Amino acid sequence: MGSKLSVEDVMANLEARAAFHREQEAHHRDQEAFHVQQTAYHREQQAFHRTAQEKALKDLETFRTVVGSAGAQPLPQEEEPEVPAPGRKRFGRMVMLAAESPDLPEPFGPTAAAEEATRRFAEHLSGPIRPRTASDALRRMLAEGRLELVRKGTAKREALYKRPGPERAKKHP
Repeated sequence: MGSKLSVEDVMANLEARAAFHREQEAHHRDQEAFHVQQTAYHREQQAFHRTAQEKALKDLETFRTVVGSAGAQPLPQEEEPEVPAPGRKRFGRMVMLAAESPDLPEPFGPTAAAEEATRRFAEHLSGPIRPRTASDALRRMLAEGRLELVRKGTAKREALYKRPGPERAKKHP
């Protein structure tokens, strides 16, 4: 079925389409100008950071010169951790050393102890120490009195431990 439009209707339709496209053209021109402003902003920020980086590098070089001429001693290197001898329960002994370390914040669970032991002994391991291995070592330390239980573990959450206070600490041979 064909529709019968009057000349006035066709003219109104064409004028409406022209107005629509004129508005869209203006809108997109504004958007292009907006994006150019964003590009300029990013260029300004890049220049600012480049200048700040150059200043920081210059300050660093000056600081190194001052420290070198003052004869400052280099910062002490972190001590190499004592590595347990190879053999049975080696990973457990690594976890025990990590659990006794003040670097491990309290309270801690098997996952945190395993991560700390893996971090400390990474050079001597072929892979990460698993939380299950750490859990066994921590339970052994609990039985020996070298740790205190903060929260008992369940099927959905791990046990939490802490080091005993100085009055309750037992020396382990």
